[in-house]
Amino acid sequence: MSEPVTQARAADDDMSRASGWDALLDDLFGLNVRALASMWAILATPRKVFAAARDADWLGKYTPSIRLVFTLIAAMVFLRFLWGGENSALHQMTKSGLTDSNVLGYGDMDTFTQDYLGLWLIMFPFSYFFVHGLLALVVRIWGKGTRAPLRLRLYFAALLPGLLLGVLSTVAIPLLDVALFEQTLMPALALTGVIYALTVFNGLPAAVSKVGRAWRGILFACVALCGDLFIALSTFVIGYAWLYERGPV
Repeated sequence: MSEPVTQARAADDDMSRASGWDALLDDLFGLNVRALASMWAILATPRKVFAAARDADWLGKYTPSIRLVFTLIAAMVFLRFLWGGENSALHQMTKSGLTDSNVLGYGDMDTFTQDYLGLWLIMFPFSYFFVHGLLALVVRIWGKGTRAPLRLRLYFAALLPGLLLGVLSTVAIPLLDVALFEQTLMPALALTGVIYALTVFNGLPAAVSKVGRAWRGILFACVALCGDLFIALSTFVIGYAWLYERGPV
């Protein structure tokens, strides 16, 4: 006697659920609605994201913070690749900040600058994750007993708003000339620090006093900004030294 055919219920079909729209949009546009919702949440309600980080599956609602950081870093690198031509403000500002390439035996400053920018694209992602990964293990502002994996999750979640500002600044590169580009660097750095501090202040549990959240936010901002500056400096020094040793191709 044959087994009766059981008709699949709507609830058994993932594409019949709300999450199916996420999958469909990802098919059509490469757009991940959950990732976008996660980015919005860390901007608007960081406390919910910080709380979700303590769950193994992020409560099934949010994209893991390290994955989002990787996505934003990839976007920044791609945009800098597009905007890094010889006529761009990024190229001109980088060129003006480098030693005369004749000292290095290049003879062509534009070639040297382009080689440096190309090397930056390779080095920056590795430097970012290495430096901030180490800092995440050192910074302990999340509460007593927070283990290392959770500290990594929370730290990278707190980086996201500031990193998003970096991506938006990269988008604006074609709109800026060299002078204006240089003038925006310090205000952008200060704004990034404020964003870091506010994200931690608003993201820590309400049980923590306002004073406690404030000093933790300021401490995180100082550490994260120092990390950002160290990444920029170390990438510059290593890239410069590499080109000096290698010489022109």
